Formats: sequence, structure tokens, C-alpha cells
Amino acid sequence: MPACEVTVLRGGLVDCVHRVAIAATDGAGDSALEVFLRSAAKPFQAEPAVVAGVLDRLGLDDRHLAVACASHDGSPAPAARVTEILAAAGVSVDRLDAGDDGRGDPIRHECSGNHALGLALCAHEGWPLVGYLDPAHPLQAAMRASVGRAAGVVPGEAIDGCGMRAYRLTLGTTAVMFGRLAAADGALGRCAAAMRAHPELVQGDGGLDTDLMRAVPGLVAKIGAEALLGVGLADGRGLAVKVIDGAWRALGCGVIAGLREAFGLPLDEAALLAHAAPPVVNRRGEIVGEVVTALRF
Repeated sequence: MPACEVTVLRGGLVDCVHRVAIAATDGAGDSALEVFLRSAAKPFQAEPAVVAGVLDRLGLDDRHLAVACASHDGSPAPAARVTEILAAAGVSVDRLDAGDDGRGDPIRHECSGNHALGLALCAHEGWPLVGYLDPAHPLQAAMRASVGRAAGVVPGEAIDGCGMRAYRLTLGTTAVMFGRLAAADGALGRCAAAMRAHPELVQGDGGLDTDLMRAVPGLVAKIGAEALLGVGLADGRGLAVKVIDGAWRALGCGVIAGLREAFGLPLDEAALLAHAAPPVVNRRGEIVGEVVTALRF
């Protein structure tokens, strides 16, 4: 992959420039760059609950699995699925320990599905509900093992914004993981299938990963904080994109450019074009500039 730069122009003059790192499963691009997956790890963190049969045992379905893989928008639909996970597992909402993401409601927290299915697995296995975020807790050991299997290496770790583990891997390994996710069968394949079937629960209308999954059959995508996205195709190819300075407005630009360059996808749907070239607007809604993406060969 060539280098990618996203330039913000205001009145035709350069306002700022974002560097976007891109890596593909063929090893091209910024493969050695180390990044935190952040919420892009959620599909892999959900796998242990599927393996243990939690969904089937509790009468849950792939909508609940999709929201467990999500950074959802807090709207009624994902919030209802999170509530149903907890109720089926007999776990009080008070057990959710993700903190406050500004919505003031633990059910509406963007990571609530991830935590709820983790707690359901704890209840299923008889693990303590208290301390489920501790790195030595059996839940974290199970999630860590799932991430490690998909990555093929032992990831580095820190603490994510919601208290879950934040896994650190190279961008190239992240691309490989998402290629494996998209092509997987078994429990991990069920996570991918749930995301494809219910992309609106993975983020919501206008979300980059949601819009990509709606537009491209077989594609699986998941964002992570500080402007990272992993994407996989059904044939096993994967791409990982990280805006170096964490600027969200540059992520869609880099992802669309990278997918077009690496995989020859047209991505000309209106929803995706809005991510590829978002307008620069002022507080009165007037267009005052543009965002330009350039691949530097």
C-alpha cells in the first residue's frame, strides 16, 4: 500500500494534514506499526460466549451477538438487546462496569453489549460477576485467548476506555485477524455472520462500519477508538487502517481509499461517498472547505 494523506482545506488553503496508516494481508503498507485494537477487538472477545453455548442456552439470537460485537449508538434497538442479554442471564444492570460515556445510562453505553455478554458468560460458567474486568479474571483470560488465536501471537495489553483489555498488535496482524474473521466458520464465523446480518446494531445509521457492511456483501468491519478500523472480506483478505493522530474525520477517507486501492472495490454508494469526502462545514451548516485524500506512491 502507498502512504495515505488526508488534507483538510478551508477556503482552498491547507488547514491540517492527517497521516493514515494502512496495511493489507499481503504484507503491504504500514504492517509493522503497532496499534491498540480498542473496540475493534469486540468480535473476538464475543467468541468465548458462543463457544460456551451461552446464546443458545439463554434463548438469545444473533441480534444479541451483533450488539455484543458493537460500539452501538445507544438507540432503543441496541439498548433493548442489551437489556435482554442481562435479563436472560439473571444479571442486574448494576453489574455493568463500563463507566459513563456521556449518555448517563449503563445500558446505552456504547460498550454495554460487550460487557453484557461477558457477564452472561460469567453467570453461565459460575465465574464471579464482581471483578470481571480484572486482567486475571477467567473472563479476561478467555477473551485474551480468543484474540491471541486470531492474531497468531500474544498481544500486548493496557486498559481500554470502558475497562476491558486494550490489545496491542501490529497493523498487519490486525488486517490478518479481520481476514480470518470474515472467512471463519464455527463460533468466530457466527460472530461475523451476526454482524453482517445486523449491521445497524454494530454502530448505527451513518457509522462507517455499519455502512461498509450494508454496501459490500460478505464484508465485516469494526471500528476502534482513536480512529482505527479493521475490515475483512469473505475470501479471507483483510485491511487495517489507523489515523496516526486519532482524527475520526480522516478515517473514512483512508478506509475507502485503501479498500479501492488494495481490493479494487468501487465503493460508490452514496453513504460511502459521504465517508470518502466529508464536507467541511461551519456552525451554520455552510460548506466552507473540503477534505482531500491522496495516496502517495
